[in-house]
This record gives sequence, C-alpha cells and structure tokens, in this order.
Amino acid sequence: MSSESQATTPPAIHWPSVGQFGLSLLATSILWSMAGSVAMGGMVALFDPRLIGGDALSLFLLASGLAFIGLLLVPSAYFAFLRLSGRPGILPDLRLSRRLRPSILILLFPLVIFAGYWIYQNANLAWLFLPPLHILAVLLPIWWLLYLGVRRLPTGSPQRAWGVFDSGLVLGPFLILFFEILFFGFFAVAAAIYLSTQPDLSTELLNLAQRLTDTAQSPELVLEMVRPYLLQPAVIFGVFLFGAVLTPLIEELLKPVGVWLLAGAALTPGAGFAAGLMSGAGFALFESLAYSSSAEDWVFAVVARVGTAVMHITTAGLVGWALAVAWQQRRYLRLVVAYGIAVILHGLWNGVTLLNVYYSLAPEGSENPSFLYSVAGIAPLFLGFMTIAMFVFLLWSNYRLRKSAEKIRADAKSVL
Repeated sequence: MSSESQATTPPAIHWPSVGQFGLSLLATSILWSMAGSVAMGGMVALFDPRLIGGDALSLFLLASGLAFIGLLLVPSAYFAFLRLSGRPGILPDLRLSRRLRPSILILLFPLVIFAGYWIYQNANLAWLFLPPLHILAVLLPIWWLLYLGVRRLPTGSPQRAWGVFDSGLVLGPFLILFFEILFFGFFAVAAAIYLSTQPDLSTELLNLAQRLTDTAQSPELVLEMVRPYLLQPAVIFGVFLFGAVLTPLIEELLKPVGVWLLAGAALTPGAGFAAGLMSGAGFALFESLAYSSSAEDWVFAVVARVGTAVMHITTAGLVGWALAVAWQQRRYLRLVVAYGIAVILHGLWNGVTLLNVYYSLAPEGSENPSFLYSVAGIAPLFLGFMTIAMFVFLLWSNYRLRKSAEKIRADAKSVL
C-alpha cells in the first residue's frame, strides 16, 4: 500500500470512547430530567405537602444531588468526544485537586455544616440555600479522601480518570441496585411461600397493613405498630443476612466497576489502587447524596456519611489494587483474599450499624437483656475505630505504592 493511500485511510473508531460518550450523555439527560421532576414536586410541596406526601426541603436536597451527579458526567462525555474527534490532547489535565488544594478546602467542612444547620433552623428559604451547602458538605470529605489516596499515583489520562470515577458514580449503583432488587425478590418469594403455610400469621399481617393504611402518618405510631414484628428472631436474621452478608458481597464486587472496565489496560498496582479509589469515591458520592437528602437530622446524616465514605473508598481501592496484581502477576489468590477482606470490613460496618438500629428499636424502659442490644450500645465507638483504622490504611497504602513505584523507576534509571 502506498504512503498516499495510507494517509487517506480514516482512523479506526475507538468504540470504548463511543460507549463512554453515549452513556455519559444518556445518564446526564436522565439524571437532569429526574432532578427537574423532583424539584417540581418540591415546589408543589411548598404550597401543600399533602398533595404529594413529601417534605419540600428533602425533595429539593434530592433534586440538587441528582443534578450535581449529572453535571459530574459532563467531563467524561467531553474527553470522550475529544478522543473521537482526534483531539485527545487539546486540553491538558487541569489537576484541579492540586490547584484547589483539598487539604486546605477540607477546613471549610465544619463551616459548611454549621452554616447548613443555621439555615435549616432559622431561614424561611432553607429549600433554596441548603441544597448547595448539602452538596458541598457531602463532596468535600470525599474529595479530600480521594486526593490523599491517589496523590502521586498514576491515574491515567483525564478521559480515563473521569470515566473510572463516573463508572463508580452511576454504573456501579445501577448494577448494584439491580442485583440487590433481584436478591430481595428471592427473599420476598421465600417469605410469601412461608406465609402461605401460616394462615394465622398472614391474616395478622394483612390486618396490620390495613391499620397502617388507615392510620395518620405518624412515624412514632407506625414504629409502635411494627416494632413487635421487627424484633422477631426470624426477621432479625433475615435483615442481617441481607444487609451484612449479601449486600457486601454484591457491592464489593461491583463497586470498583471502573477498574473492571480497565481489564486490558495493563494496570500497575498503584494505578489499580488509584482506579479503585476513584470508582469507590464515585459510588460513595452517589450513595451519600441519596441517603443524606432527608431534611430530618440533616447534620447527623451528613457527618455520619463521612465514615461510610472512608469505608467505601478504602475497600474499593483494596480490590482495585488486587485486581491489578492479579492481571499483571497472575496472583489470583491475593485477589480472593483482598475481596474477602473488603467483604468482611463492609459486612462488619453494616452489621454494627444494624445493631445500632435494633438498639434504638428497643422499647423505652426495657432492660435490653439481649446480646444484640448489649453489643449495640458500643456500636458508635466501634464504627469510629473502623473509620480511623481504614483511613490509616488508605494513607499507608498510598505511601507504600508511591515508594514502590519510585524504586522501580530508580532501578530502571540505574540500568540505563
């Protein structure tokens, strides 16, 4: 083939970039449409909450979170478009984390929490001013943790970095929700089969459902009615099986989805760890924005999500590290061990959280003789210890992988 014909040959289409561009735009449009619908519901609730049965402030918090998640998908689509148009290097990596210095910006976190609390307590326009503070309160600690974890580690091109982060932000939660609903359906079918053999219990539950429908929506009254059923041993076992076993198994497998998508990229251990952290940070951001959108106990919900973010980011980084080692060095046993450790840590976190929930469900004035209630009394301390331990592991892992990469580069230079 002549050089002239080679020059006129069109470049091959990079199909991964096509998928990244198309899926990012699709997810953005869906999220912004959802945000608009939820915001309209919030406007309706401002005038008459009974029309939609929701709190206006909570709806605006949720709408702002959905809109912000959609906004974070735009860079992924943009860099994919540059790659497809043959201009992947038209813009350098801006390195916003270095320019904006998250280690300094994290000092704003207490001020944001205080301002949000003051607005919630005193301002009539909390529905307007609290949502941006809500986003900042969730974003700052996650951004800071991600910065500490990936600093001076290889993160790849801006397109890859944003693609990995956004995969954890949107694709990971979608896949996880799909499989969790699937498993929950199995639980529901098993429960229905069991109830079919217990006609008295079925009748009792139907009467309970009817009473809940006819009762004014008072959380205290509803809790009082369902408390005896929630404290049944079979129900407790089912809740812990689903929340502390099945959920960690699913989430720790799919949370680092951004790393799985780089299976053929020949990742170094440091790059695998960084990709896992980015994917885990995306998942943590999505979950925190969703779960802390309730206006009730806003400060507690946002602050408590910081510990959960540490857990999600660290375990995803651990699995990403192990995936890179398994692909590069064929050390698959290490991957199994790392995945098992991540599942155990996640399961302990969820299990202790559930213990704390059951502790709060105990009737007032009871002596709480159960072992579950006794252990649940120290649940906050245990979660705090786990948060500190995983944060230390995050810093240690970054230090170890940086030193390992520097040693490899030094050895390569000495050979040359």
